[in-house]
Amino acid sequence: MNRKFKTLSVVAFSVIAVGGALTSCVADPNSPGVEYMPDMYRSPAVETYVDYGQVKGKYDLELVASFKSGLPPVGVVPHSTNAINDIPYQHGMPIGFDKSHGLYGVADSNGRANAANDINPIAYTEEVKKEAKEIYGNFCIHCHGEKGDGQGSVIKNSDFGAPPAYNSAALKDLPAGQIFYSITYGKGLMGSHASQLSKEERWKVVHHIQLLQGKEKVFAGEEPTMESASENEAESNEEENVVEPAHADAH
Repeated sequence: MNRKFKTLSVVAFSVIAVGGALTSCVADPNSPGVEYMPDMYRSPAVETYVDYGQVKGKYDLELVASFKSGLPPVGVVPHSTNAINDIPYQHGMPIGFDKSHGLYGVADSNGRANAANDINPIAYTEEVKKEAKEIYGNFCIHCHGEKGDGQGSVIKNSDFGAPPAYNSAALKDLPAGQIFYSITYGKGLMGSHASQLSKEERWKVVHHIQLLQGKEKVFAGEEPTMESASENEAESNEEENVVEPAHADAH
């Protein structure tokens, strides 16, 4: 029994001694010593923006140059094509939206009210008008409907209550900034669209929503006239009077 105990003691002491010796081989007091399976927590692959030039407090300029980030590959889509996308949004989400809408961020009890003062930074042009209508058709029409009357296909085929029409008393005077705010954070049953649409795209679709509100939209550089107002009204009435084919509901 004593012989076995002595043998175990010798083995344990040897392990401790070897471990201590290996750990003490590193002069840097901040070093954890010998790393066990370092690939698990120290990436063997080159990582972006990691300073590989610093070695034990000294810089190896050649090493820095060899790992320096170069130009992106041809065909890479830039983060944004408009500076608008890079400007932080100044208004926080409504109180409680972390629970009701699953959002993370700063809550702001005055965010929606303050957003009313925001002005659409996207100039209204023929190209923007077309793009805004396309964005609306891809992300909004299924609930709000082609005419903004809240009769989209999702609403017609579900038990969800219809959202109010854009030209209703509740929404017809809603400022552009508050429309953008609702698209950004969501409202009621509508979730946030900030992950689907960039700030630039959200501001563009605001233009189309304002058309559905019944607001007169004038292209950048043009002066509003009675004739243009009549044309917009006639176009709106023409869209409202379109008769859908009898087989449309069958789909």
